Amino acid sequence: DTVYKNMWEQGLKMDDPEVIAIALDDAGFDGAEILEGIMEQSVKDELLNNTTASVERGTFGSPTFYVGDEIYFGKDRLGSVEEEIESQK
Repeated sequence: DTVYKNMWEQGLKMDDPEVIAIALDDAGFDGAEILEGIMEQSVKDELLNNTTASVERGTFGSPTFYVGDEIYFGKDRLGSVEEEIESQK
């Protein structure tokens, strides 16, 4: 949530590790520790596996959300995502 918010709502350059660390710190996380952790091979492997599975499911960009089998692409679809989740309660 923090990364998405800072990238799309605040317009920060979230491909810069220093900017990411500051944003994470500001959200109450340990940015340096998280950045160190994502460099571990097991984390990279899990990301690759998740990305492959997501592409196989039909994902073609970010942000993409699924509610059941329905795909929603783009931040402008968040209202639709919320409506669909609420309708399934």
